[in-house]
Amino acid sequence: MTALPELTTERLTLRAPTPDDLPAYRAFYAASDATVGAYRGQRSADEVAAIHAADMAHWKAKGFGVWLLRRIGDETVLGGAGLVRDDDWPSHELTWWLMPAVRGKGFASEASRAIIAYAYDTLGWDQVRTFMRDHNTPAHRLAQRLGGTRIDRQVFPDGVTRDIYAFPRETAL
Repeated sequence: MTALPELTTERLTLRAPTPDDLPAYRAFYAASDATVGAYRGQRSADEVAAIHAADMAHWKAKGFGVWLLRRIGDETVLGGAGLVRDDDWPSHELTWWLMPAVRGKGFASEASRAIIAYAYDTLGWDQVRTFMRDHNTPAHRLAQRLGGTRIDRQVFPDGVTRDIYAFPRETAL
């Protein structure tokens, strides 16, 4: 099997999840107030295991996915960021999640810039997008800091209306 790509930024190493990373997923969902899809709240152990397994399977099925973020030289998972494509959604998406204790420190911006560059330069995409709910103000601000422009608003298959942002190639520079 071909090794999955790793990315390195000034402070971070990004690598695809492995079976050993299930505890990091459990820690995130136990501590986070994240809303994913139409679901908000705590996840069961089986639901977290399914999310972890789906993230690993996404790499195999599509050739891209979510990387786990770690400080260079440290094995502690800070969060995840990457490119996903749900089969029933309108397109691929840049996504990210961070452990609550490390939010607001620029890790999502730093990882996202590297991932946007990867999407344009390695995958050859002509556009990188993200989708977000109205109430996710921090994500809207991050998209804008990254140079994202709101290009559409759609109701998604899960019934949630989201803004769609597109990121320019220059974001990655």
